[in-house]
Formats: sequence, structure tokens, C-alpha cells
Amino acid sequence: MPATNPNFYSDLKVNTIQLGELFIKEDLFHNVPADWHIIITDIKGSTIAVNNGQHENVNFVATGSIVSVLNIAFKHNITVPFFFGGDGATFIVPGLIVGAVMQALILYKDNIRKNFDFELRTGIVPVNLVYDRGYKLCISKYCTSGNFTIPIILGNGLSYAEKVIKSREGESFDYMAQEGELDLTGMQCRWDKIPPPENTDEVVSLLVVAREEDKQAEVFKKVICYIDEIYGNAEKRQPISVPKLRLKSTFDRLGREMKVKLGKIKAMELLKE
Repeated sequence: MPATNPNFYSDLKVNTIQLGELFIKEDLFHNVPADWHIIITDIKGSTIAVNNGQHENVNFVATGSIVSVLNIAFKHNITVPFFFGGDGATFIVPGLIVGAVMQALILYKDNIRKNFDFELRTGIVPVNLVYDRGYKLCISKYCTSGNFTIPIILGNGLSYAEKVIKSREGESFDYMAQEGELDLTGMQCRWDKIPPPENTDEVVSLLVVAREEDKQAEVFKKVICYIDEIYGNAEKRQPISVPKLRLKSTFDRLGREMKVKLGKIKAMELLKE
């Protein structure tokens, strides 16, 4: 079977209708190509690490896995969908870059283990396996504001892939670390903590699971509509806005960036920052 266009996701139409309405528009969702791959990273024992005050390190390490993958995609002029999970991330990537991505993540995993004492688990599942097991994996591209777009998924394909990867924990796979340097260009965070919107002390994060795969769209639409009704539209309730951003560069934060990027803190590089 010939390889699918690696620009499948890049070429998807950007949808700007209300998110709740998007979920029920079947014609705006497309099957992820069967020769693409699902890659998942997560930090083992992240809950304990967070409880021990390492919340920022956990988030920072997870973000680094995203940066390493996106930089590879960028070099190939490809856009890949990804999802940030706080202690890890999920990617859907074409075969063209899957080898380079896995090798980079293995190198990154080794760097994180040495410098943060975290175990970054990494796993991969081909999309065709998801389809062979009878699961759906449909995707759409949604624009929240300006030029910022996010992927929207319907189907239990990613949940199945996560179960497969967790069941394989400890098994080896064909991708091995090679000599080279990680490209973590753009890996930095100079912003202070952002307060909740609307001068409140409440930030709500919901994990919604539909019991039946074929009723996901309907369930998700209802949830989004209830959120809009209770908290207002997305523009009103979003916690991040330009007026709320405050720069905060500390040596502790800069040092953490150096560890992720270079594997160790270099005094002269730190002074340059």
C-alpha cells in the first residue's frame, strides 16, 4: 500500500464553528491514515512527583517531549496533531518521520533520567492496529482564536492505543537511541503563574468519557453547551490572555531549561540568557 500524504493533517480544513456544533458534523471529521502512528509519552510516578513539589519539573519535562517532536516535524514542513497531558503527551505522526521521532524521544528519555531522575515512558502503536481491532480514530481541525488551531478527535482509538502501550511496559522495541543532539529549539518558559479568569479562585478541568463510542459526539456537545451556559463562552472563560502574562526569569527556571536542552548547566550559557 503506498504511503499516505504526510501532509494529511496540514491540509485539513480549519473549522471555526462553535465547538459543540463541530462534534455533530460527521462530514468535518476524517479518518486518520492507517499508515500513521500513535506515540504516547508519560512520566512514571508523576503523581508522587507532583505531591513532592515537582509540579513544574513534571510539566516542563512533558513539554520537552512535545518540542522535540514538533521540531522534527517542522524540519520536514509537516504539522502533526498532539495532545498535552500534563505529565506527557500524545502524538499522531506520519511514517515519514516516525523513526526520527522515536529516536529523538529515546535520546530525550535518557537525558531526563540522568538530570531529573524521571522515567519518561514512551510507546508506539500503528493506526492500522487500532482499525483492525474495530476502533475509530477520526480527526478535525478547530480554530479557537486567531491562528491557533487544535485537533479534535472522535473515537476510542487513542484510548485503545494507551491501553496497548501500558500493557507492553518493559518490552523493548525496534527503535534504539543513536548518537546526536536533541533539537529543543524554543524550549523555554519565561512567564509567571497565571491567575484564574474573571477574578475568581476556580479553575475547572474536566475529563469526560462517553460510555459508548458511537454516542461520543452527542455527549461531548452536551458537555460543551453546559460549560458555555455555566461559565460563559470560550473568550470569556479562558485563563490565558496577553494582559495577564508577566515575565519571570529566575536562575532556577533557567537552570532547568539548560538541563533539558544541554543535559547539564553551563555557566556561560546561563549568563547569556
